[in-house]
Amino acid sequence: GVITPHEMVEELQSGFTVPSDDDFDGVDVTYINGTTWAEETVKCRTSDNPTPVKIESYKLDGVLSRDHAYQIGMRRLMKYLQQRVTFQTTTELDALCYNTGDRIVLTDDIPGNNTISCLVEAMTTAGGVTTFTVTEPLDWSFENPRALIRYQDGSASGLMVASRVGDFQLSVPHLSEFDDPMRVDLSSATIEPIRLVFCGSTRHVYDAIVEEIAPQSDGTCQVTAKEYLESFYQYDDATYPGDAA
Repeated sequence: GVITPHEMVEELQSGFTVPSDDDFDGVDVTYINGTTWAEETVKCRTSDNPTPVKIESYKLDGVLSRDHAYQIGMRRLMKYLQQRVTFQTTTELDALCYNTGDRIVLTDDIPGNNTISCLVEAMTTAGGVTTFTVTEPLDWSFENPRALIRYQDGSASGLMVASRVGDFQLSVPHLSEFDDPMRVDLSSATIEPIRLVFCGSTRHVYDAIVEEIAPQSDGTCQVTAKEYLESFYQYDDATYPGDAA
């Protein structure tokens, strides 16, 4: 999904947490071995720190494989070691499209960030190419322009190569999702329009994981999310190497 400034009723805020001695630097995962039905523990460590100082004891239910338990534990450990940025904003009801744990993209319109958030006013398709007309002038000085679509169901497209058509128009390769009426419906003014994020290839958007969605008494929703990094999942295919210590 995508949350752009068009959904926000408060500006996007970000905070950075510095490493401290209170951070976990190891994880012990307890699970039930699917062969012996005995409770076992796998030790999740990084190669540069085989004897961590502060270890989380984590009990895992529903997993019967040692390797799977290790992979899940390493996910937790990578987040403890690397996940430092937290984002917070407030929307109206848009945030209710998402659930805790969902991966989303957050954007802002800060000058210099090479990101423009706009509404889609019209779209046409011909010859496998879809042209969008948007509400904001597009800055074609961005390096290798790209576009990202937030569909009306809250989901998002991948990052697409954008070609210039005009100051308020761009074209992208046609996607099958554009033909899905649950995602794209421009027939009624009562349905909120599609959002389009225009950016450079070195985009300044923020990949995040939803941590909390808190409805407020005034009808808005406060969203808290933490940064997403691919490195959190680098051990997803790993085999348990055995106890390091």
